[in-house]
Amino acid sequence: KTYITTNQNNNMLFTINRSNDCPYKMSFNRLMKKYKLVDQQVKRLSNGSDTNEDSSVITEDSSSIGEFSATSSRLLNIGEEDCMAGLRQYIAEEGIQMSEQRLFRFANFHHFDLEKAKDAVDENRNNAFLDLEMHGELRGQFVNKMLFPLPGLRIKKNNSQVIYTRPSRGNPEDDNMTNILQSLCYVMNDFSQTEQQCRDGIALVSNLEGFKHEHFDELEWRQFSIALQGTLVPTKVNTILLVNAPSWFKQDVWKKMRSSMPAKFRRNVHFVSSDKLGDYLMEDYRAYLPHEIAHGYRSGSEIIEDYIDLKSYEDKQKKRALMV
Repeated sequence: KTYITTNQNNNMLFTINRSNDCPYKMSFNRLMKKYKLVDQQVKRLSNGSDTNEDSSVITEDSSSIGEFSATSSRLLNIGEEDCMAGLRQYIAEEGIQMSEQRLFRFANFHHFDLEKAKDAVDENRNNAFLDLEMHGELRGQFVNKMLFPLPGLRIKKNNSQVIYTRPSRGNPEDDNMTNILQSLCYVMNDFSQTEQQCRDGIALVSNLEGFKHEHFDELEWRQFSIALQGTLVPTKVNTILLVNAPSWFKQDVWKKMRSSMPAKFRRNVHFVSSDKLGDYLMEDYRAYLPHEIAHGYRSGSEIIEDYIDLKSYEDKQKKRALMV
């Protein structure tokens, strides 16, 4: 069975017979192969576009933050400094172009284990999910309100920034996992731009109100779960709050999902009701939540519109800086 999708220009995407020239497909296939998530019956990662206009990829490494090394190196302990020095030497010897910020991100994700960080840097030197821009299909995915950040909101533990999801807005028949993973990785990248952000990690608040059996596709949920474990981009997810889950969710969904999760990651998952969010979120958290969840004050559409406008502007500024 072959899954085929087309965009408006009638370009076939993610088909078995098409050469592996799409950067998302190549990056994603490495994930699928590593975690053995595909079999003879290919499940596509689709609805992405590999045209120059809509690919949402920055072709050069624009994630470098000029002040990162100077402002953060004073905070590193001896082991962390040694790891960073080893990574700098490694990329110089291997001819890998990577910013100091991104090097720290890999080092931090791998607990400053030099060998693991070196392997990750090598494996991800051409990872398209690390270089996303806010335009094209990605912008449209945020507008769908399935996944978006909650700027300003933090988790009490680890001071992690928060991403919000509403899985009931998805439809497995649409097969738009590419766009979902792109939007997830974009926010993960955005929330990993400084040393402190990398150390703090992120949290996920998933509103399961209205979630039904037909919204669940086991393979796609496993793909999303593995992405949350940092396999596409190196960002630590420290807390996952599953809010207002239906009564059948633990037996029919969580039982299937938890078996494929490492125990350490599984311990970060918590089932909570909306009136218990204050146990995990910072004081005044209601001011940052969308009003579709109980006690939330903000319009989800306004949150997304503000975020898209800000990041579109910032991404354009990055590209201009590269041209100077």
